[in-house]
Amino acid sequence: MIKFLHGSWAYLVMLLFVITIINYVLAYIKNKVFDYSKEFRLASFTLIVFSIQILLGIITWFNSHYFEGIKHGQMGLYMKNSADRLLVMEHPAMMLIAWLLTFYGFNRMKNAMTSKKKYMAIIMLYGLAFLLILMRIPWQNWLK
Repeated sequence: MIKFLHGSWAYLVMLLFVITIINYVLAYIKNKVFDYSKEFRLASFTLIVFSIQILLGIITWFNSHYFEGIKHGQMGLYMKNSADRLLVMEHPAMMLIAWLLTFYGFNRMKNAMTSKKKYMAIIMLYGLAFLLILMRIPWQNWLK
C-alpha cells in the first residue's frame, strides 16, 4: 500500500514542481511584486507535498527486500547490478539531496529582500531539485 502511494504521489509532486517553477519564471519575467497569498503558498505547498513523498519513500525503502538484504550483508551484490544500485542507493540519495535543495530554496525565498531574489531562489533551487528528481526516477519501474 505504501509503495503504491509513494508511486502515485510522485505524479502530484512532479505536477506541483512544474506549476511552481513555471509560475515563478513568469512572475520573474513580468517583474511582478511577490504576492505572499499566492506565490508563498504555492512554494510551501510544493515543499510540503514533496516532504510527504520523501517520508513515504523512506518508509517504502525500510520495508523493501533491499533493506533486508543490506541487513544480511548483500550490499556488494546490489552495487554490482545497475538496476538494484539505482533503487538501493542512487534514487534515495538523489531524492534526499533534491529535498534538501527544495528546503534550502524555500528558506532562501523567505529570507530574500526583493521580489526578484525571491523568484530566483525558487527558480534556481526548485529547478535544480526537479532536474535531480527527473534524473533518478526509476523510470523502468515507474512507467509499468
